[in-house]
Amino acid sequence: MLSSKILFGYILLLGNGSSIVESFSKSIIRHSALSSSSSTSLYGVRSTARRVRDSILSRDRTDKDLKDGIAFFYDRSSKLWEDVWGEHMHHGYYVPEDRTDHVQAQIDLIDEVLKWGGVNDGKLPKKVVDVGCGIGGSSRHIVNKYPGCTAQGITLSPYQAKRGNELAKEQGLEDRASFQVADALNMPFEDNTFDLGKKKRCIVSYTFAYDIYDMCIDMCT
Repeated sequence: MLSSKILFGYILLLGNGSSIVESFSKSIIRHSALSSSSSTSLYGVRSTARRVRDSILSRDRTDKDLKDGIAFFYDRSSKLWEDVWGEHMHHGYYVPEDRTDHVQAQIDLIDEVLKWGGVNDGKLPKKVVDVGCGIGGSSRHIVNKYPGCTAQGITLSPYQAKRGNELAKEQGLEDRASFQVADALNMPFEDNTFDLGKKKRCIVSYTFAYDIYDMCIDMCT
């Protein structure tokens, strides 16, 4: 049995992500139009969607431009995501297909990924790294699920890190779950720091995915 577990749930490996990015940008704009009557707010989300789309699709942008664009996008859109989806910024596990409890479906997806990764088959995790943590819903669920477990989440978005820590404090988990701004390709952790790594719902290139996987292997005992 592997002593370290790396969970990659809902990873989409793309050669050309233009249609998905374009669709996602339009989706954010539509949700904003429905949820806000402020033209200023709508303009801000439109601008954010265009910036992240351009950052991802334009080949002449630097890595810093891309990361700044992603951080800007999530800083501006994460409150909308939380209002629509709740604290779990990912899809749900809909079995059976006609289920309507969306929050529970999101929680069930986390548990299914943990089960798929064999986390419950041996020694339970004590230290978890959540790469691309959003506002930390998955991390908080995991530390609640496994007594004595702690989690550290990283995101490019200062808003998401701040909101994740706020929710951890509200739920009495500030000593067990913490969130900070950091780059997934330059993580601020030593090797062998964690025994479980989680990365969920990302749109990445093949090279980016393998780079993150290799680093998670290094950091997990």
